[in-house]
Amino acid sequence: MKSKGIHANVVAYNCLVHGFCCDGDWDEAKALFIEMIDEGIQPDVVTLNVMIDYLCKNGKVDKASEMLELMIQRNVDPGIVTYSTLLDGFCLVGRIDDARNLFVSMMDKGCRPNVVSYTILINGYCKRGKVEEAMSLYSEMVSKGIRPNVVTYSALLAGLFQAGRVGDARKLFDGMKFNKVIPNSRTYVAHIDGLCKNGYLSEALELFHNLENCKFKFVIEIFNCLIDRLCKARRLETALELFHKLSHHRLVPDVVTYNIMISGLCREGQLEKENGMLLDMDRMGCAPNAITFSTLMCTFLENNDKQKVVELLHKMKERNVMPDAYVCSVVVDLLAKDEKYCKFLDLLPSFPIQESTRHAVASTSGNNSNDRVEFM
Repeated sequence: MKSKGIHANVVAYNCLVHGFCCDGDWDEAKALFIEMIDEGIQPDVVTLNVMIDYLCKNGKVDKASEMLELMIQRNVDPGIVTYSTLLDGFCLVGRIDDARNLFVSMMDKGCRPNVVSYTILINGYCKRGKVEEAMSLYSEMVSKGIRPNVVTYSALLAGLFQAGRVGDARKLFDGMKFNKVIPNSRTYVAHIDGLCKNGYLSEALELFHNLENCKFKFVIEIFNCLIDRLCKARRLETALELFHKLSHHRLVPDVVTYNIMISGLCREGQLEKENGMLLDMDRMGCAPNAITFSTLMCTFLENNDKQKVVELLHKMKERNVMPDAYVCSVVVDLLAKDEKYCKFLDLLPSFPIQESTRHAVASTSGNNSNDRVEFM
């Protein structure tokens, strides 16, 4: 900035650092930070928060920790936002013990945790299956007069159901309503998914119908949970009924929904409907992924349908969808035995092989591989 004759203050620098971080240009953001210091402009807590947030979102929590220590040495007092961002960063990379140590450290430095920082740590423990530690934190925050919010309850519900503690999850849900915390779509995804996965499908369906009667605004993840469990319970007709209800609720099936339905149809041997589902995906502009094709491929392989296997290989090639190692090995085994189809094995080497999706489970929890807590 100086080279261009611009004399900026900390606010101008913060705006530029924030802009470069948003664009993913860390080198420019870092260069500006160094320039600030060289120009004698003291970075403030806003500078710190912007840079730590970028580093944490990109999994560079050690660099973020170094940044925190550097700023403390420069007499910049980090606030609860700074600590919460770094807490979330540690949780995202699975370093829950480091998150806990930071939580204790910030209290020792006189920074009082709030509902956000407690919820981040609770969610981190729940994601790692440490529900006792999460419940202990919940009790601690309540005892300190910090009121849990809907995100806190949703994280705990998911953790309790994951641990198979259905009774405790029910009590927590009742307590949530007693404390006048209104459940949102995330809460109901956790609740319905938890009931389904713990064998309480009828209760999950009852809750779903109650929500329908209340004109609740559904999200696709709730339907995915129920359709998945109905298919696995061999209740395909009910699953199809729910699938066809989506448009009534102004929802569009996503690739997870289609994968669940295709898997259910494959399981029941309804190959015509399965093919229709694939055509419906095309019509709706929903691109099949590796799981979609692997599910179909396994069905054709089980039926020894070499023609369908070859057709599917061509479709995968056209869409640049990569078969996994399992699919490739079985395809080779099947086609190599038949001279008529041997030539189609040439398709396989042009695919980069990815990790096996044979046992992949369609995600029905709504986070889509992102463990970051969303504060609503």
